Amino acid sequence: MDLRAAARRILGPEEYRKIRDEAVEAVAAYKRPRYLDLSDRITVLFEDAVTVWFQIEEALYAESDGRPIDGRLVGEAVRAYAPMAPRRGEVSMTLMVNLYSEGELRTLLPRYAGIERSVRLRAGGVEVAARPVFPEDYGEGALPRSIHYLKALMPEGGGLAIAVIHPAASLEAPVPGETAEALRSGLYAEDVDWAL
Repeated sequence: MDLRAAARRILGPEEYRKIRDEAVEAVAAYKRPRYLDLSDRITVLFEDAVTVWFQIEEALYAESDGRPIDGRLVGEAVRAYAPMAPRRGEVSMTLMVNLYSEGELRTLLPRYAGIERSVRLRAGGVEVAARPVFPEDYGEGALPRSIHYLKALMPEGGGLAIAVIHPAASLEAPVPGETAEALRSGLYAEDVDWAL
């Protein structure tokens, strides 16, 4: 399956249903080099327009339940997910705090409060801070989250690394070659027609 070609436009549930099994398998393989485990607790998935397209198609597929959908629903899905797709010169990532029991929601997750402001990309001696895609999710009284959607400008230079500088997780790791290549060859937001 030519996943990058399929992801250049929103298909909608009727058309997507025809390729869904193949798309699920292709996206799993596509995402594999985009995951980076920084520790047993912190995982990063580097997103692009293909991974975001997949989330939109899956959301529309689930909502349709075999029925036709209207443009309003497509618009809602696109508004909810498309901001996560990076534009040229950006890196988009989902930072996941891995929890292994329900009890950790109450005992461990609060320790990671503020982690969404602690991620840095480093390359060629330049450090760039990542910022939440949806800053409104972190307003006063917001509950701790285990999933954070972040974006940063791609620093110029070689030797890309990611760092988390937080009291609960102080980590730095080079971005492996396979992951860096996946970032370079990704599909960007402006490469997709986000309308049905």
